[in-house]
Amino acid sequence: MSKLNQRWTPEQLLKMNEESFMVEVLDMIKFSPEIDDTDAQVNTMKQKLTLIEEMIQTRLATKK
Repeated sequence: MSKLNQRWTPEQLLKMNEESFMVEVLDMIKFSPEIDDTDAQVNTMKQKLTLIEEMIQTRLATKK
């Protein structure tokens, strides 16, 4: 399964410890020297970053 399409429920995000959460986030980004700056790659990275932002916002909201 593609990490880009992975969705977690607020309950799943809340159950993750900090280490697991960060591993999931970093695994989604997967920065590497091979990443180029083509429009397709830029759009893919934007999608990943948007998903990561949603995950962080959800996690912060569930921690309150």
